[in-house]
Amino acid sequence: MNSCVRNAAIFAVFLIASPVKALDGLEQLSVQEKVEIAAPAQKVWQRVMGFDGTDFWVPGISKNVLISGSPNEAGAVRELFIGDASVEEELVSIDPAAMTLKYKIVKENVDLLPVTHYQSTISVIAKGGSASEVTWSGEFFRGFPESDPPPYLTDDAAVRGVTGLYQAGLGNLKKLMEAKSQ
Repeated sequence: MNSCVRNAAIFAVFLIASPVKALDGLEQLSVQEKVEIAAPAQKVWQRVMGFDGTDFWVPGISKNVLISGSPNEAGAVRELFIGDASVEEELVSIDPAAMTLKYKIVKENVDLLPVTHYQSTISVIAKGGSASEVTWSGEFFRGFPESDPPPYLTDDAAVRGVTGLYQAGLGNLKKLMEAKSQ
């Protein structure tokens, strides 16, 4: 992960490790990141909700292809590419009134994101007329479900990978949205 990704400017960072046990004793992990953006919540939501890839805001994604379903409707599946590598995600639910969407990875690639059984929620809330807060949270297991994982597939690697993704994405979203509202 490059230094730009690691150094994304985020106003608030929250790491949470949940004690839930599953997958033969593995600990379910979770990450939550938040950012305040100087832009109206409805405008931020319009940018965040785009599951069809026309205006994707997470840096490093080279292509976002809707492969089944209708854009921005539960059940839609997209394939996200970083170079030639990809993962597939399914939109589990979307609630425009609450400005919340939930998705999960349905085709994993632990070389891109060292996790399994990943599911995530993104929500936008208004913080006054021209400000908003975006929360991105996820639950997952490390990328190697057996004992003695290689260093790049440990619990720590999984948390670092998701944290880096969320920080980079939210930092870029903030930059893009605040540039548009100037």
